[in-house]
Amino acid sequence: MRIAILSDVHANREALVAVQDSLRELEVDTVLYLGDAVGYNADPDYCVSRVLDMAAAVVRGNHDKTVAFPDNLEWFNHVAREAILWTRGALAPENLRRLGEIPAGPMPVMDRYLICHGSPMDEDLYITRRRDVQRSFDYMARHYPAARICFFGHTHVPLLIEEGAEAAAPPEHRVLRGGRRYLINPGSVGQPRDRDPRAAFGVLEAGDQEEPVYRQYRVEYPIEGTQAKIRAAGLPPILAERLETGW
Repeated sequence: MRIAILSDVHANREALVAVQDSLRELEVDTVLYLGDAVGYNADPDYCVSRVLDMAAAVVRGNHDKTVAFPDNLEWFNHVAREAILWTRGALAPENLRRLGEIPAGPMPVMDRYLICHGSPMDEDLYITRRRDVQRSFDYMARHYPAARICFFGHTHVPLLIEEGAEAAAPPEHRVLRGGRRYLINPGSVGQPRDRDPRAAFGVLEAGDQEEPVYRQYRVEYPIEGTQAKIRAAGLPPILAERLETGW
């Protein structure tokens, strides 16, 4: 079974289309989505509709939550706030409603995986510190003992962490050893922040008998098209500029 893991599309239609093309070529069986269909870029309607239609399981991101329920805008910097308010006005009412109905994580999937946006214990927490990594593994063990892999997003940086080992950028493929727990971030489809501007996503190949294999993918897309839409929408210019450098 091939399971695609996507996160942080952030209203970037061109990147999402390129990833969808890759998923068809890879013949994936199902898609898990880790949040933030909206924010920063200029195609929220397409991305909300497509993400919610294509994914078998979805959790909300902090931008999804705040666009739907704009009561914690002070949590965001001024660029993100401006994009959130623009997005709320640009979304069709039906998609704004659907966005508000996306559940918070964590969410168990297939009795063996966990999906969340920030971390298992806090949907808004960025997993960037060693202590938060250990807290996440401890939380999994206490509350979701059957889950061996937790997929998370939010940081826009691909990351693979085996319990008891060092965090690292995922290699092109990694065999996930039985009896170990893992935290895996597939990176961002629509706004990568690891100095690689290509859209990022992951695929888990899992069978009943074999150890699962995680594969990390990067896909080029026409960045200039996304940039032109950002500028035409009157969104902050930095949002267009940062796409070129993957930051």
